[in-house]
Amino acid sequence: VTREELKYYLKERLVPEALESAVAKPDALKNAIINLYVLKRASRIAEDEGLISLAELEYRRGDGGRRLGLQAFVTDRSDGVLSATDWSALADERYLAEQGRLGERVEVSVDHILVKTDGRSFTELVDRVAVVQAELAQGVAFQELVAKYSEDRSASRNAGKLGFISRGRSDPAFEEVAFSMSEVGAVSEPVLSSFGVHLIKYNGRRTRPAIPQASVQAGIIKQVKRERSEALRGEVLAQFRGEAWPYVDDLDEAALGAQVLDELRTEFPSLDK
Repeated sequence: VTREELKYYLKERLVPEALESAVAKPDALKNAIINLYVLKRASRIAEDEGLISLAELEYRRGDGGRRLGLQAFVTDRSDGVLSATDWSALADERYLAEQGRLGERVEVSVDHILVKTDGRSFTELVDRVAVVQAELAQGVAFQELVAKYSEDRSASRNAGKLGFISRGRSDPAFEEVAFSMSEVGAVSEPVLSSFGVHLIKYNGRRTRPAIPQASVQAGIIKQVKRERSEALRGEVLAQFRGEAWPYVDDLDEAALGAQVLDELRTEFPSLDK
């Protein structure tokens, strides 16, 4: 194990801020050297005994280096753009664009009974909902009907109580009805959603204040940076994709795919099943 190998081993596994403290720990470097030795020793035996093909071993060795080079290239070409970006201004724009989630918002408190459509004909579904409505009309308590009829998996835990919900967090059809209700204690007509048929009980509404921008600014900047970095990566590499495409445009993918699968079947017998 060489000092160069140790250096790159530590660089790969530790963030820069942790290097000094990690290296200062008793036996840290000894264990790192032993880990490298074990890695190299086992790999050499696998190579000598033919446990991995030389072609695949060569590919993986080269692939790791190429990926490192690609990342260095992308970073070099992107850094200038990223360093000149006004992240605070972009965060301001994102905060304004996400007022539905971060700004002042109205929430409604509802309970519900869910009758699932799975395994039922339309007639059976209608009949099941009608039974629930009939008992409701007879004065049976909503929570009692939840326990008796609701097929929401969480009903046994929350008794059908969803608490306060905001827009954009539930099925659109469910939300539309829930937010249109205004009479406390009222129960909606049947509502068909992607989960089944609901009867919704309205308990009230409230207005939640906006989340202060200062409290989420750092998180927004981090998200915007990640998104911009990913977008730049695609832009930087697009030229190479364009260069390569003419060479594969007329490729017979069916024939090539068949050849590759034939070769892989020797390693993955399950492909024959």
